[in-house]
Amino acid sequence: MIDYIETQKAWFLFSFSLGCWTLLTLLLSRRGERRSRLTMAAFVALLMLPPLNAYLSLARGGLPLAWLEALSYKLTWAWGPLMLMSLRQALLLPAPSARSIGLHALPLLLVGAGALSAADWPNAPIVLWLLLAQVLAYSAWSLLLLRRHKSKLRNLLLQHRDSSYYWLLYLALGLFAATCFDLMIYALVGLEKLPPQALLQGAALVLALYVNLIALFAVYQPEIFISQAEHEPAPESAALALAEDKVEQAMPEASPPALRAVELSPAAARELSEQLQQLVELHKPHQDEEMSLAKLAALLGVSSHQLSELLNLHLGSSFYDYLNELRYQEALQMLESQDQATLTVADIAYRAGFNNRNSFYKVFKDKTGVAPAEYRKSKRLTQRTA
Repeated sequence: MIDYIETQKAWFLFSFSLGCWTLLTLLLSRRGERRSRLTMAAFVALLMLPPLNAYLSLARGGLPLAWLEALSYKLTWAWGPLMLMSLRQALLLPAPSARSIGLHALPLLLVGAGALSAADWPNAPIVLWLLLAQVLAYSAWSLLLLRRHKSKLRNLLLQHRDSSYYWLLYLALGLFAATCFDLMIYALVGLEKLPPQALLQGAALVLALYVNLIALFAVYQPEIFISQAEHEPAPESAALALAEDKVEQAMPEASPPALRAVELSPAAARELSEQLQQLVELHKPHQDEEMSLAKLAALLGVSSHQLSELLNLHLGSSFYDYLNELRYQEALQMLESQDQATLTVADIAYRAGFNNRNSFYKVFKDKTGVAPAEYRKSKRLTQRTA
């Protein structure tokens, strides 16, 4: 019996220690987007509470700290907001305002404050029903988000597995699983069928280990899984990217509108070009996987023929070359920016809107003659010596 208890204590202490190390790694690491690391850090910090509570309970002879145990059982309020935030970051949606983050965190803060003050109302049936409503609302919100951006989701899952954003999807999946498990426990409690304490502690341990691994993969994954993530892709991969680009260019614009006659005067072309530039700055059409000539023309309020004429005759570019130029310019800014220095090359390829990392390398090397990592290294050396 003593050996069993000591084994439990060792496992809970290991889980808590791993959480501390993962938390420090996320806060101190210079790889990946800072906002994503902070989201993961928040999740890891919350998941450190159950193993800490279990360890202290065993160390105190089965007498847990009341406030820590109460807080550990209220974490379900945090899973929905964190799941939604993870998906928004993975899909490159704008960051919420501080006010919006505060509103999302308000239920957890209120219930947590009630638990810490030993109040009875956090355990009232009406609060549990509100928790169920919150979970359902965030689940529906997340599903709607995935459906609305299914093309970007598909692209991330299939073509950008070497980016840190890919692992945010696994983080969201873990949050969804944690939410379902917690609701099952609440249902059992409502039916007066108390689950075994070992089941609760074991589930918390497994979830903590899962999230720690996902967070570490998000930081170190390119080095572990993709040996050439920061270098030029293999020749066969580059050839595959070239073939994909040719197929892509052939499909939607295989039969572009014939230039029957010039419709745009030089003045009209300049005005339309300025409108196109404003649209690019506001809506970033090059990041839309479903962007087509017709869709871009509709956003501008002109016909496909007029947009095709603007691109081909006045700007000297095809539709897909124009999109790739926008992606290249955005990637170039991120590679040169000190604020984006923590992003990996794979992250930049995804954020700039390229179909995959190999396409990014091909376009970048065609324009600069060097691989993105080499270009970034040379820029850093230039900035240091300047």
